[in-house]
Amino acid sequence: MTMIDIKQSKSDWEQEYKNGCWQYLYDRGESPRYAVVADLIRRHPGPISLLDVGGGEGVILKYLQLENVRRYVGLDLAQTALDRIVPRRSQDRYICSSLEAYAPDETWDVVLFGEVLYYMNDPVEELRKFESSLKDDGFFVVSMHQKRKWYAYGNRCTRQLKRYFAAHYTVLEQVDIIRHDNGSVAWKMFAVSPRRRSGEQIIQ
Repeated sequence: MTMIDIKQSKSDWEQEYKNGCWQYLYDRGESPRYAVVADLIRRHPGPISLLDVGGGEGVILKYLQLENVRRYVGLDLAQTALDRIVPRRSQDRYICSSLEAYAPDETWDVVLFGEVLYYMNDPVEELRKFESSLKDDGFFVVSMHQKRKWYAYGNRCTRQLKRYFAAHYTVLEQVDIIRHDNGSVAWKMFAVSPRRRSGEQIIQ
């Protein structure tokens, strides 16, 4: 599978959200993944600033205690998705942009990449550009859907990221989920922090 097979245009994403194609993310079947992602985010003592990369309609907010999210920034290619995020708080921000075009302009406690990095030509490079945007005790949470075929592009992206994590990051936690009741749907999720130049871990 090549990137041309899986990447979509902005108009495609807008139309899919308008047509309700992503409403299944609110279904019970997705709750195990979101629950684990929320638990990984809660590794930070909070209250946190959270950047949700490719977060769509901000479903993750339904799994977090909002009093512990002092600032939420949603980044997505589809304005239709961003317009549906609730609640709409004055301290929050909603950015319509592709991940490739976005240049981080502030720092966060947690940056979440939920099911988005396998849409990139170079997932490691897109992750790396956010390293300087983490606060001193900040970390990334990465969730990657796994295909049945070992050689699928998304699975190759996961393996590429794991190699990079092993070489340059402290892996705070890794969780694998398999839902056998739904055709063996699987995810790999990570909480990782870039190591300090001295080799000291950011989170002990």
